[in-house]
Amino acid sequence: MDIGLIILSKYNYKVVFFGNNADVLNHLCTLVDVSAVFTRPDDGSDNLKSIFELTHSLNIPLFQPSKKELSNYSPYLNQNKLDFIIVCGYKYIIPPTIFNTPKYGTVNIHPSLLPQYRGQHVINWAIINGEQETGITLHLMDENLDTGDILLQTKVPILFDDTAKDLHDRLYQKASELLTTFFTRFNDEGSISPKIQDSSQATFFKPRKPCDGHIEWDKEGEQIYNLVRAISKPWPGAFTYHNSSKIVVWRVSFEPHNSEESYGRIINVSNSQLIVNAKNSLVIIEDYDVFDLNNELVQVEFKEGYLLE
Repeated sequence: MDIGLIILSKYNYKVVFFGNNADVLNHLCTLVDVSAVFTRPDDGSDNLKSIFELTHSLNIPLFQPSKKELSNYSPYLNQNKLDFIIVCGYKYIIPPTIFNTPKYGTVNIHPSLLPQYRGQHVINWAIINGEQETGITLHLMDENLDTGDILLQTKVPILFDDTAKDLHDRLYQKASELLTTFFTRFNDEGSISPKIQDSSQATFFKPRKPCDGHIEWDKEGEQIYNLVRAISKPWPGAFTYHNSSKIVVWRVSFEPHNSEESYGRIINVSNSQLIVNAKNSLVIIEDYDVFDLNNELVQVEFKEGYLLE
């Protein structure tokens, strides 16, 4: 079976895309011949809908194998004599029988300045950790996670009021620009010399779990602020509890303050905003939703003195 669909593109390289970022895919299609797209099984998410619409409009074959099915596509990819596989946010670990298929290798787009922030959910982790800078790395894929030789990198600042979505969108705009640089240089020079990662400088971050979003009121206001903006919409949101109510927090601010009140105590309620005592700080909860035990959205009138946990 041939996946050699001809698409008008700038450079004559045959590429398969693995991932779910429609903006990066759309840009890639202006650079090279994208012969097929692999993404995760359908879960109804908006980014998959965008992938569906784009591949349909460009008549690009779309595949959605499960983790177990993925290795079955090795012969299919091998017979089509690919130049590159480009990976951007693909859900599963790609086996060597696939990433060794292309003539020039498989290039992963990773949203950090490797070797720092290897792993998953690193955009969220960088904001949570109060970093002021991150970036995009193009690196060759190998058998370990995010350890392959680096081809290109570019730095991206993390602004103090960035949410994870703000940073995500800016990073992947830079990723598209870096892909242009990569294919232009590769086309002009015939190769790009990869740089071995310095593993002594590596940091690794695990996938985040829903429970990681629980607000700990004995932390500094800035730490709580960073957590909230790191997992605000479209992520599930940071959260706290009052009795049987779960409060999902979408936006906060903070100011220095010292109080003998318990951490998590509501100091004041003003125009539906909750002013909460934290370590050396007051945290102002500006936007939030409240859910009951059945995860139904409810209205709750919060009062001064209530304790959030």
